[in-house]
This record gives sequence, structure tokens and C-alpha cells, in this order.
Amino acid sequence: MAWKTPKIEYVNGYKIVEVEGPVFKVYDGSVQLGDDFPYSGEAAGYANSLPKRKPVV
Repeated sequence: MAWKTPKIEYVNGYKIVEVEGPVFKVYDGSVQLGDDFPYSGEAAGYANSLPKRKPVV
């Protein structure tokens, strides 16, 4: 099994990271929020339900 670089996207100022599985995790800085999500749409929906945050530049 080869190592895979995680995909990262930002939704509503929160970082969504895809890790092996695939599993999607929502982060506020280095703190994971919520559970692991099986689909990117679920992770994005969760991030959109949180208070809006300024994106990190």
C-alpha cells in the first residue's frame, strides 16, 4: 500500500482533510471538530453548520 498525500480543502474557514480510507476530518487549527466523515459532502455540511471563521492565509 502506497503512502498518499492528504487532500486539503477549506470550507467556511475550516480545514477539511481527506485521509486514508477515505475518511474526511474537519479541523479548526490543529483541533479536530466532530467525528470522522465517510464523504466529503458530509464534512463540508458540518463545516458550514459551524460559525463562520476567517480563513488562515
